[in-house]
Amino acid sequence: MASNIETTKKGYEYFQRGDIPGLLRELIDDSCTWIIPGPKDKLPWAGTFNGKQEIANFFAQVGENLEFTEFGPRELIEQGETVVALGTLTGRVKRTGKTMRNEWAHVFRYRDGKVVLFQEYIDTAADVLALS
Repeated sequence: MASNIETTKKGYEYFQRGDIPGLLRELIDDSCTWIIPGPKDKLPWAGTFNGKQEIANFFAQVGENLEFTEFGPRELIEQGETVVALGTLTGRVKRTGKTMRNEWAHVFRYRDGKVVLFQEYIDTAADVLALS
């Protein structure tokens, strides 16, 4: 079985090439909880998503609203079943045309090689500004 860091890297690779079905099928546990901060009325992709279908809906919202030119981790830290990824994103909000750049932290919890919990930490005020 791959290490949790290898699995995390693979997840970002799936996302970067737009293979969300592969990411969900190969890396996400059926009972996964996916937490994205922010006001839902301002950030359509914010919220807590449970299970693969809701997580697929999260990725659909991201795809409908954002176009990334850069998105990936610069550092991965592993402790037991937890991986923390620190990274950067640069992109454009499709509706406003505004550019957004942000630093983020992602926390992944694994069980049997699959993600059972994902939580993002990001400057949501910067995201809201780009959508305004």
